[in-house]
Amino acid sequence: METRKTTELEQEAFEYLNDLRESGITNMFGARPYLMEDLNLDKNKAGKLLSTWMKVFNPEGDYEYIDANIEIIK
Repeated sequence: METRKTTELEQEAFEYLNDLRESGITNMFGARPYLMEDLNLDKNKAGKLLSTWMKVFNPEGDYEYIDANIEIIK
């Protein structure tokens, strides 16, 4: 599988989502509003980041490289 380096925004969002998941505050399908508020993102970008995180989820939080076929989110 070909990989690419994650963007700074992706890295920040994925780490945030891992922490949110561990906290148990919300079901992860309801995480978009948390991304919007805490990372100051619009609805579309927060949704794309959440969807991508679900595709590449790693419980250890290793998101330096992900599948190269996944759209880059800046």
